[in-house]
Amino acid sequence: MKKLEARNPKYKEYTELMISRNKFMQWMGFVITKIEPGYLEGELEFKEMHHQQNGWLHGGATSTILDMIEGFASYSLVEEGQKVFTVEAKISYFNPGTADKFYARGGVIKPGKRFHFCEAEVYYLKEGEEITVAKGSATMAVV
Repeated sequence: MKKLEARNPKYKEYTELMISRNKFMQWMGFVITKIEPGYLEGELEFKEMHHQQNGWLHGGATSTILDMIEGFASYSLVEEGQKVFTVEAKISYFNPGTADKFYARGGVIKPGKRFHFCEAEVYYLKEGEEITVAKGSATMAVV
């Protein structure tokens, strides 16, 4: 992913503030582990509440993780006081999520004044190899 410049020198603090306000993310147990301008990483400990009927990571949980990575990566590129929200998203599922912990990474691939175009992926590690669960792309509005 291309290295981007933050417009706000306090981008990390502002992004962390927005993350702290996201109650759904806290309930879900998804944790952001890295914040850089336009790029984030996070992880999820797999719990029973994240299961779908076959015991795999639920597609709704997966799409939520992708949305959070893309959205908060967008927050890391805006001015303090600006808001970000999803206006379009696409998700492709590649493999069932069957691990104790899932990881996510992604960010803004093309920032703009009014819209940020983003990509992210959810994966797990199996014997040191990354197994992709899903990839997503989204358009985030900046207001």
